[in-house]
Amino acid sequence: MRLGDSNFFNLFQRLAAASNRDRDCDQWNVEGVRWHRQRHIVWSSVSHQLETYELTHAARPKWMLVLVHEIWWGSDRRRAIRNARWVHLQSGNRNDVLKWFAAREADLV
Repeated sequence: MRLGDSNFFNLFQRLAAASNRDRDCDQWNVEGVRWHRQRHIVWSSVSHQLETYELTHAARPKWMLVLVHEIWWGSDRRRAIRNARWVHLQSGNRNDVLKWFAAREADLV
């Protein structure tokens, strides 16, 4: 798994769903990491949704990760015309982030 590959995004979604089951929380904690989520939606003839996550590990090793999921729809809202995800390591070491996610993956099994 690498930061930003499909395995990472799939694990991220599984962990987000498992730790925020009703998707009603905007902030929550998972094993020392504070998750902060924001969602912006615009419904019109061309609609879009932008969902951002900021994950902060405040203990050593410190790191902060930003993940963005962007979806666009045309008049047929059943089919996305663009569905993109990207991740940016704001601070810290990517290996520390991947280690943390790998440990959470073991917990999900």
